[in-house]
Amino acid sequence: MANITESIPNDTEIDAMVSPRNKRSAEIIERKRQVKRRLDDYLEQAELRKSLGDDLEDDF
Repeated sequence: MANITESIPNDTEIDAMVSPRNKRSAEIIERKRQVKRRLDDYLEQAELRKSLGDDLEDDF
């Protein structure tokens, strides 16, 4: 019977996996991070609007 073990990479290993190999790769990674941040902000605002809208509708 085989043993299956999972290991969680440490910070150094994670940095090595995502570190860019050249300037173009660094630009692509940074662009993706910016897009992700904007999307997260947009979704957070949408959730706030939805919850505030539901609260306002309940008051009437």
